[in-house]
Parts: sequence; C-alpha cells; structure tokens
Amino acid sequence: MPYWMRLPTGLLSMVLLVVGLVACGGGEDRTKAQLRLVNASTGYSALDLVVDDTRLQSDVAYGATDRYVEVDPDATATEVTRAGSSAALASTEPALNEGDRYTLVAYGDEGSLRTALLDDNANDPDSGKARVSVLNATADADTLDVYLTADNIDLIDAEPLAAGAQVGTVGALSTVDAGSWRLRVTAAGDRDDLRLDISGIVLSSRQKASFVITSGAGGVLVNALLITQRGGIEPLNGAQARVRTVAAVTDSGAVAATANGVTLMNGTGAPAVGRYSLVPAGAVVATAAVNGQTVTVPATTLTAGTDHTLMLWGPADAATASWIEDDNRSPSVTGRAKLRLVHGLAGLAEPLALTVDFSPVAASVVGGTASLPTQLDATTTATFTVTAPGNANPLYTAVDQTLVAGSVYTVFVVGAAEAPTGFLRKDR
Repeated sequence: MPYWMRLPTGLLSMVLLVVGLVACGGGEDRTKAQLRLVNASTGYSALDLVVDDTRLQSDVAYGATDRYVEVDPDATATEVTRAGSSAALASTEPALNEGDRYTLVAYGDEGSLRTALLDDNANDPDSGKARVSVLNATADADTLDVYLTADNIDLIDAEPLAAGAQVGTVGALSTVDAGSWRLRVTAAGDRDDLRLDISGIVLSSRQKASFVITSGAGGVLVNALLITQRGGIEPLNGAQARVRTVAAVTDSGAVAATANGVTLMNGTGAPAVGRYSLVPAGAVVATAAVNGQTVTVPATTLTAGTDHTLMLWGPADAATASWIEDDNRSPSVTGRAKLRLVHGLAGLAEPLALTVDFSPVAASVVGGTASLPTQLDATTTATFTVTAPGNANPLYTAVDQTLVAGSVYTVFVVGAAEAPTGFLRKDR
C-alpha cells in the first residue's frame, strides 16, 4: 500500500483537497472570468472598478492595478468611477468567457473617460520570442505610428510595429524576438514628428504584452505603459519637453536661442515663430541673443511632456526673454477650437484684450504673457479685435479668420506699440 494511503483520514482529506486546488488553478473558480482595471488616464488620479453593482477594485492609480477579480460572465455590467464615488465616469458591458482573463484599460481626460478591453489569453510564442500589441489610449494625440527597433536603427529605415494606430483600437499581436528594444512613437505618417523615444525596453522569452500609449501633459507628447498579460505593468515615461522660440522684438531684430543644448532659433529676423523642438526635461540652461547681443533668460524647469514658448520681445537693443507654458491639448468639446492671446508689444505698459466677433475672449494680458485658452465654435468668418486701454483704435483687427474644430490657436501681437504686428498661429 502506498505511503500516502496509510495517512490518517483527516490528514488524507487535506492532502487531497490541496492537490485538487492546485489541479484547478489554485482555487480559481473556472466558471468565472477574471478582470482587472488599469488606470491609463492622466485626468484621474485614482479610479474604482464596479461590476454588477459591486465595487471590486478601489483607488487604482495611473499605471497601477489590483489583482484580477472574479466576474460572472453573465453579469458584466461595468462602471469605472472616481475613487470612492458612485457616479459612473464610463460604462461598458464586456463579453467575457469563463476561465479567461482580461484587462480593462480606462483612458482619456477628465470629463471624457473611455475604456478598452485587452484579452489576456493569447497563445504562448515560441521560446526566444515575445508577442506584443499596441493600444492608442491617448486623450488627444490623434492617430499614431509605433516603432519597436534596435537602438541604432534610424526611423527612415524602420517599419512601424503599428501603423496608423487609432485611439481606442487594440491592434493585432505581433511576434518579435525577446531582448532589448527601443520604442518610438510618431504622428501617423510623419517620422519627424517624434512623440516618445525610450530605449532599453526588455521583452522576455514567451512574454505576451501590450504597449498602451497614454497622454502627455501638454497634449502632443505621449507616454506608455507596458502591460504584461497576467503579469505586471511597467510605466514608460518620456523624458523630454517641447520648446519653441518666438521672435517678437522690434526692428526685425535677428533672434538666436538654445535650451539644454538644443538650437531653437539661429539668427531669424522678427517677427517669427519657430517650430517646436524636443528638449531634455528638467532645469533649463538657456541662451538667447538679439542681433548678437546677449539676453538673459529667466530660470525655469521643464516638466516632461509639456510644451513651452521662449519669447524674445521688446526693443531689439534691450530685449526681454519670457517663458510661456503652452496648452496644446485638444478642445474638450466637439466642434470647437481653442484660442488665446499673447502680448509681445514693446513700449506698451497697458494690458491687451481680445474679442472674437465682438465677444470677450481674453483680457488683462500683460507684456510677455499669454491668456488662458478659450474654447470657441469652429468658424470661417471670425473677426478678431485686440485693444488696450487708452488707445483710441484697435491694435490689431482681422476679419474672415478660420478656426478649425479640434485645433489650437494663438493670436500674437508683437513689435512696436506704435506699429504693432498681429497674426494668428495654428499651434496644433
């Protein structure tokens, strides 16, 4: 008789129970599905998961989740709420199978939370291989191309892992070699519009995972989460900001500027608005000059993912440098555009105000600063008027201006107060 059959009855029963639990997956109820919530939203610091009126996960922070929880496949009415709240931010009723595992990704800005479901039941790849998919879970970065390459590969020689990744759509799984990879994300079809660049991402043999692309702080740059099926979550945060220089000085002064070793403008005559450049985030070491004369740049710190303008304004022989933080997030309301006013006039102590179609949009904008953006209905016939107290005539007027839905604009008024230059700039 085997040794285990000679065990006391009570002990034998316990052994058989443990063996049975191991055989069926450690006590997991195979009649249930397994679901977890991942917070991929920068608009909500903590979220809860409610299924069939029961709160199953609480206080899930960005890039984090609790364990999988059991869900009845026949009762999957699901709500994602702000932590501790009973008000649903997003609702869904996913189709779940008995015994399978899923990840519910919550993404989007505050007030517009959405969800996408990841199926965590892919077949294992061969040894030495990994399988990965892509989910564009950005709030407003639009369609993206996602590349996974060796460190030394130029994007012009690379094919995207996911081309034209639409917001909210989970891409197909692709098989790649296990090892170290470089992740780059660009605007769809534009390899020069780089949104994220991270090296040293390790994919292990037989790993199955999703690159979930998430929103950056400024609306254009992005971050990512590497979510392993039935495993952990690795945040992949960018380490750059975007900076541009605006030449707003008088007398067509030639402006040059750098930030953290990146050339932003090199002798461009005012007025001019430079392109955004990627600059390492953190404390800024900046230089600026007008007509070769050095201009002191105020100290500032760039937060990764944000957009900034370095404006050189005032008299060309006594220019001032000012930092302006740019909000290039898309309008939160469909059918609208965002608009703000920047005051770059020399010799005018009074603040500026802006009306659009004679309705107030910005006021009390002092020199070297910008107004907060205002959301306006899209139009092709807008009339802009910029005024200042004590001036009998508007400083700038423009008619039949176009504001495209979903876009972000700045009205710049620059140069000398006695002969101001105004123009509309589409920032995204």
